[in-house]
Amino acid sequence: MKTLSLRARLTLFYSTILTVILAVFGFLFYDALGLVLENKLTAELRDRVVYLAAFQRLQAGEARLVFNPNDRREAYLVQSAARYYQVFQLPSGLLLVQSQELEMMGARLSPEEVRALAGAQEFTDLQLETERLRFHNAVITGNNATSFLVRVGIPLTPADEAQRGFLRSLLFLMPLGVLVSALAGWQMARRALNPLAQLAAAARKIDIEKLQQRLPTRGTGDEVDEVAAAFNETLARLENSVGQMKQFTASISHELRTPLTTLRGEAEIALLQASSVEDYRHALTSQLEEFNKLSHMINQLLILASAEAGEIQWMERSVDLSGLVGSLVDQLEPVAAAKKITLETNTPPNINVRGDASWIERVILNLLDNAIKFSSEGGHVRVSVKAEDGDAVLRVADTGMGIQAEALPHIFERFYRAEPSRSKQIEGVGLGLSLVKWIVDRHRGRIQVESQVGKGSCFTVWLPLASASAGR
Repeated sequence: MKTLSLRARLTLFYSTILTVILAVFGFLFYDALGLVLENKLTAELRDRVVYLAAFQRLQAGEARLVFNPNDRREAYLVQSAARYYQVFQLPSGLLLVQSQELEMMGARLSPEEVRALAGAQEFTDLQLETERLRFHNAVITGNNATSFLVRVGIPLTPADEAQRGFLRSLLFLMPLGVLVSALAGWQMARRALNPLAQLAAAARKIDIEKLQQRLPTRGTGDEVDEVAAAFNETLARLENSVGQMKQFTASISHELRTPLTTLRGEAEIALLQASSVEDYRHALTSQLEEFNKLSHMINQLLILASAEAGEIQWMERSVDLSGLVGSLVDQLEPVAAAKKITLETNTPPNINVRGDASWIERVILNLLDNAIKFSSEGGHVRVSVKAEDGDAVLRVADTGMGIQAEALPHIFERFYRAEPSRSKQIEGVGLGLSLVKWIVDRHRGRIQVESQVGKGSCFTVWLPLASASAGR
């Protein structure tokens, strides 16, 4: 079964709601109209009873209306009020007076009915063949203690006709109104959804080669513009991700091609020129170095992939950052000394952070390794740790080549190397800092770099102190 379009569903929904509202309020008004009209007729009936009471004469077993027939106005009012008028003698139930209208309608009551009405409620309704009447029943005592049942009536037909007319109008106009509103709703839905259709058409034109395009916005600030803006933000993120993927593919292809080319070249030379075991041993030793580089790069890639997939086990505990920095500085001291680089440390004791010791060690090791690697002979690398505003602050500063300003926003991207001209002299594939950034983020910390070309760089890492993170 084909699903209705959003336009059709909106129109159907609004039409259904309107139908229910019109039906409920229409029939409530129908009942209210009948009640108001009947109450109005009842009030008029009371006025007639009060008016006729001034002209009633009940005495000597007789009942009559006494008025001046020469007064046309008085005569007309009395005759109008007494149009539906009956007087019965009690307790016999004998009919004494009955208006001509009631006599023609055959509104006769038996003595039992008369006596029952004498003890019944003040108002009673009577349904005749051609009329529905409401009577006011009153028991009145004459001068000689004779009791009479006086009934004054008024027709309810006008109220019934008004209700029926309203119901007919309601049943005719309600479908017409719903139809008109449905057509108007159909057009309004078309106009309201037209911008979405335009957005859909524009979105279909965007493919992997046109991710720089954006959906148009109308500047109204409405929901459609919000959808377009959100979609544009998604496109921007997608464009950035695809760009990173392309850069990643190009970078890894380049990084893999260089050692593979070297390996192939050395193998060909060994096959063509080697004439002794020592020559082959030398070729294999050189190839092992290239294999180690490839293995290191692949391991870093696997670590990053596992980290982003959430497959890395994480063991948080209190880590002595001061002791960890001191230990790693001691380990790298010979490496720095080989390049005649001075390592300076300032690490007060008992500065603890909350996290995984092995991953925090990788952060420190990467930063120190980069500082030594990118510093020239005779340079200085300064490492400091301090507690500041609930964070442990680790700074690694060097006097190396520095990083260009336009490269700073990209240094945490994979395979990005700020000094490609020196990539052959400096080992590395540009994955260390991206891993550092991931580890720091995972520890709910942040990392910042400041650098000047020719003067060196300073990496600053903020990690929550163990006591502060425990309270978070």
